[in-house]
Amino acid sequence: MKLKREIFYLAKAFFEYKRGVDYIHHRFFVAPRIFKKNSISQKKINRSDLSIHVLTSHHDLTMLFWALASFIKVSEILGQLIIHSDGSLTPRDKKIIGRVFPTAEVIEPADFINRFEPELKKWPDLHRLRTAYPDLFLLKKLVDPFFSSAKKWHLIVDSDLLWFGSPDEIYSALNSDWSLMMQGLAQGEGNIVVFKDGTKLAVELAHYNSGIVLYQRDNFDLEKLNDYAAKIDPRVSRNCHFIEQAGYAYCLRNLTPLPTRKYQIKGAKNDQTIVKHYTAPRRPMFFAEGVKELKNKILNQ
Repeated sequence: MKLKREIFYLAKAFFEYKRGVDYIHHRFFVAPRIFKKNSISQKKINRSDLSIHVLTSHHDLTMLFWALASFIKVSEILGQLIIHSDGSLTPRDKKIIGRVFPTAEVIEPADFINRFEPELKKWPDLHRLRTAYPDLFLLKKLVDPFFSSAKKWHLIVDSDLLWFGSPDEIYSALNSDWSLMMQGLAQGEGNIVVFKDGTKLAVELAHYNSGIVLYQRDNFDLEKLNDYAAKIDPRVSRNCHFIEQAGYAYCLRNLTPLPTRKYQIKGAKNDQTIVKHYTAPRRPMFFAEGVKELKNKILNQ
């Protein structure tokens, strides 16, 4: 499976993006150099009311390091960093994380259940969904951050993001009552999950993307999320693919989208780009474009 995926990305890099040489060089020779750094940053935590959460796997470790390093490089704020493992991180992975990001806490799926299940059980349908489908990767991103941190603010970021500028919209939200999410370009049926009774997620919520999610704990409506857990059918493949971003959009109060011209998913990077979400169809450009641009700022700092 890994070889098949790499061949797929190589083909896209060469034939779709015409950046094959850049992809090979930065994916296999430049990007791994980040593991040799003793520490990404000497910045201290300056927001004691903020936790930053990212879900990752062994396969995505290189991207995780570049995503976090690029955020730390441009951001004026830094909170408690919590890395949620999908269960595939090795002891060596965790050792490297501890060296490069010494303030980070790594939470394994089994640890999460052992530590936080008593609270999770107060919401029966949510508890059932989270524990009955342990292999459903994205449920860990939706459920675990809320229960694993008591901080007032939670910032959830993906490991396939690269940050190029200061996220001023996030700073503003931290002084407000807003919840924030990225938004994709598809604002119709594309991201709409289907419920057991045949109804669907409201169209106005379907364009939200969970590459970035920011919320106050008070704006995370557990009653609505428990209702969502009761209604959603995770056996439907469409639902599995969008289950966490639909869940966030469904349960967050005071939700507003981040501007797509600055917080990009599709389209060419430009001088307004603050962050770019290199989702799976665009993954080669994470390295051929993003790492290529950021390598001197990250590796030489």
